[in-house]
Amino acid sequence: MAEYLSKAMAFAQDAAKLSVRLSEGLVDNALDFGLDTPGSFYDHAEFRLGQTRRELNSGSEKERLAAMKRLLACVAKGYDVSEYFADVVKNVATGSLEKRRLVYMFLLRYAEQEQDLALLSVNTFQRDVADSDAEIRAMALRVMSSIRVQAIGAVVTVAVRRLAGDSSPHVRRTAALAVPKLLRLDAGLREELQAVVNSMLGEGSALAVGAVAKAFRTVSPQQLPHAHAHFRRWCAQLGDADEWGQLELVRLLAAYARTQFARPVEGSRLDTDHTLLLQAVAPLLHSRNRAVVMGACAAVSHLAPESQLHLVAKPLVRVMRGSRESAYVALTAVLQVAQRHPQVFYPHVRSFFVAAADAPFVRRVKLQVLAELAAAETAPAMVGEVAAYTQSPLLDVAEGAVRVLLRCAQRVRSATVDCFQSLLLLAGNDQRPPVCAAAMRAVRALLLDGTLRDADSRAMTLYDILCFVARSLDKFTADGARSCVFALVADFAESRFGSQHALDVLRAGIRGFGQEGLEAKMQILELSTRLYLCAQKESDGVLAEALKPHCEYLQQLHAHVFTLARYDVSFQVRDRARCLRALAPLAGYDDALVETASHVVEAGLELLGSSATSNPPACTSKHSTGYTLGSLSQAVGREVSGYEPLADWPENPPKNVDRGPQVSVLAAAASHAQPIAVAGISGRAGRADAGYSTPRSTADDDDLDAFLDSADDQPAKRIVQAQRSAVVFEQMYSSSSVDSSETESESENESEPESESESESESSDAESEAESETTSLRPENNSDSDRTSGSSHSDAGLLANDQHASADLIQTQQQQQQQQPLLEDTSKYWQ
Repeated sequence: MAEYLSKAMAFAQDAAKLSVRLSEGLVDNALDFGLDTPGSFYDHAEFRLGQTRRELNSGSEKERLAAMKRLLACVAKGYDVSEYFADVVKNVATGSLEKRRLVYMFLLRYAEQEQDLALLSVNTFQRDVADSDAEIRAMALRVMSSIRVQAIGAVVTVAVRRLAGDSSPHVRRTAALAVPKLLRLDAGLREELQAVVNSMLGEGSALAVGAVAKAFRTVSPQQLPHAHAHFRRWCAQLGDADEWGQLELVRLLAAYARTQFARPVEGSRLDTDHTLLLQAVAPLLHSRNRAVVMGACAAVSHLAPESQLHLVAKPLVRVMRGSRESAYVALTAVLQVAQRHPQVFYPHVRSFFVAAADAPFVRRVKLQVLAELAAAETAPAMVGEVAAYTQSPLLDVAEGAVRVLLRCAQRVRSATVDCFQSLLLLAGNDQRPPVCAAAMRAVRALLLDGTLRDADSRAMTLYDILCFVARSLDKFTADGARSCVFALVADFAESRFGSQHALDVLRAGIRGFGQEGLEAKMQILELSTRLYLCAQKESDGVLAEALKPHCEYLQQLHAHVFTLARYDVSFQVRDRARCLRALAPLAGYDDALVETASHVVEAGLELLGSSATSNPPACTSKHSTGYTLGSLSQAVGREVSGYEPLADWPENPPKNVDRGPQVSVLAAAASHAQPIAVAGISGRAGRADAGYSTPRSTADDDDLDAFLDSADDQPAKRIVQAQRSAVVFEQMYSSSSVDSSETESESENESEPESESESESESSDAESEAESETTSLRPENNSDSDRTSGSSHSDAGLLANDQHASADLIQTQQQQQQQQPLLEDTSKYWQ
């Protein structure tokens, strides 16, 4: 049996080896005989890298093309194939357009790593800059600008200056994107590049305007007045640009607005161009691209008055529902807006509840946002949810929930008692040290700031609360919780509880002083000092009267705890003991200081009182509110390299500035930008959400035709022409339905006279339906000018003013009359 099993295992191993060899042989044969598919280069590229060098130097154009495809497939799969750079450079001067594209893509990938070898092909790139193919010109300039060698900076600058006025918008876009690369390569080229960029500011193509905006912000960040004559045109082009261009344009226009317009004040009228910019940015809030949405939200939050800040609420909540990284960036933006205007997010408070699948950094910011949104409007939905978070097994969620409850108790008087009782019970019964310590800090904060005293109703007195806290001292194991107990006793030492039980709490703390934590030791020293100074105070206070019979015992406790602190292992405890000992010298130990002690008792008590009544930190956010919304500095909470803050509003903004011809944003952006309201790219529309619909155009036909005539290479022209063609199709369809109904009625009249009335009724219904459709396309006569400009100018008005559309309609009707006999013969045949 064992021999049989060994033979079977050997046979299985031989079969597996044979299968592997057969599969490798099939792959090799398929590649040799040209039986591979386009995907085979990606699937099996790494198997043939050994032959790539020979194929690149081969005389066969087919082999060199296959080698280039194989190299790019390896690059896509993450392999480092920079060792073939020299062999690829030899194939730069090729006549095959497909292979040249592949070579340029490879050189673009490794040009920065192999700068010396890339210089060998600079002459070829210079020739390709003048190529007849726009794509070759663009790729040649792109590769040249990626070679980070300062020696060719002048050559690349000449190429950029030459292609800045190219007829292709794709090439002009590449030239604009090369400007920041040249500036990083050689800062001495700034003045020359500024002249080039200034000549490109009049860019009329939506494809290249975003790159021009990026180049202008890079080389001339402080020369925003040069953009005066282009401001309105950029606002009109904002809806037609691609997503990356929209983001760059929004940033440039926001920086321009912060230096040229006055600060928006609620109730005052905004500048016309200021309003134009806000109207142009509003559709971008509904883009499918999260970066565009964040840029639009930043522009609205930094430029719009307070009454319009509600526009950013839904877009930020929508971005928050994406990936966890996007959620974190959106939440930090929400937190920054909520710190100044929390009422914006009151209707969306449930969107910030913590979910089980949230990442730790996401739920931490969500809890901070909930703390900022604590108000009477949100308390009914928030308090119960957050109270449940305190029982979460995740410590960060439970601690954050404690801070949110503290903020609710401080801001909402109706919820103060409920939140305080929840925190007190949590501190006394919870077995998790961090959560217990956070709850005790919150309890102390509420007792010190007077929030509980000002509450509507209280079920417990201060004495009962302090007694409950003191009895829970033995159950507390966290250093923070125990230190809060000693601090509370010291804060209310002169109350009824302090006069009766403060000495007992001090004795319990001194008994285990060596095992206490750092914070608890500090508070025990301060409690002992306060009680000792109160006993020495020459007054008739309640605490002084209660401590007089125990003066000697208190002095012994005080000397004992300071002796323990003098030899403590922590230098902070030793330093604090020396400081407090100067305020309360010990009799028999500090005789030199006892004589002057009467002069510092009052000062010592005042000093300890001011430090004790300081409010503990509650739920403050680490994210600063001064950074630009959506920036990396705002996301991480500190200024990073390359951050450019927005300028402050000018006190005296410039007036009578010519910002170009008047352009109606509603005509130039909103009407034909409606298909890109969700997609973010003109001509690629997505299904619009009911909550994020874009307002319809209120422009008249003359303004729209004038804008389309002045536009250069804009997708908006094609969109409106498509709308007109749709209207023509509707007219054709309505007329053909009428003709077909008439034909059917005539044929039925000849064959079946008894159905005449029925056919006439059908024909009349078809005619009435066609008439109603035509009537719905006509403008209504309305005395209200606003309604006329908003709704009566429809696609039928565009058709009436379009001579080409009328000619097409006449030609279509003639074709239908020619086809009428054929329709009659067909109807007779089917009858």
